[in-house]
Amino acid sequence: MYAVEVSGLSFSYVDRAPILRDISFEVSEGEVFVIAGPSGSGKTTLCEIICGIIPHAVKGSLSGRISVMGADPRDATLPQTSLIAGMVFQDSDSQLICSTIEDELAFGLENLCRPPEEIRLRVDELMDEFGFGGSPRVNPAHLSGGRKKLLAVAAVLAASPPILILDEPMSGLDAEGRELVLAAIKRQRSLGRTVLIVEHDLSLVTFADRWLILKDGDVAACAAPKDIVRLTP
Repeated sequence: MYAVEVSGLSFSYVDRAPILRDISFEVSEGEVFVIAGPSGSGKTTLCEIICGIIPHAVKGSLSGRISVMGADPRDATLPQTSLIAGMVFQDSDSQLICSTIEDELAFGLENLCRPPEEIRLRVDELMDEFGFGGSPRVNPAHLSGGRKKLLAVAAVLAASPPILILDEPMSGLDAEGRELVLAAIKRQRSLGRTVLIVEHDLSLVTFADRWLILKDGDVAACAAPKDIVRLTP
């Protein structure tokens, strides 16, 4: 089974021209899949469709076939879809809402009404995995850009969704921050998680299995990085 299957997908925001037109592609389970293209080509929009933000929270005209782990996100609620495909937004500050690291990691699980002992165990696991073990009571506002991004990733992964979506995860980070995030992405791949990455700097994601290049709302290319580089003038 594919992690994501999209066929004939088109979308336009209310009273606007289509931003995606007849998009088709598949993402295999465990694949690191990059979505790239110029600004305005529909990269973030496509990710928001996959994780259900569109059409549940953002309205527009959506048509075509979408399957995420075998289910259409349009047929589930947004909380249900977030358990399958969790998205980390470009601006980490907008996604971090709690006053301590451990509260941030526990927040989603508490909203899912998970047992307290399960939440404690999962929070401890994530703090160790992402290097926050020595600072559970630190305010996320005091973290560096790279560490904020790591915390946002960890919080999204708290409920263990099989698909992780990252919208320009290296944007605005220094070299150290980028290395932290890249290491986290590669670790998720080693765990068998499917990772979709929106990225404009393709030199940072040459390790990906495939790149999907969007241009003016259409698929310009979808292939292994080496094959796309070979075809690029």
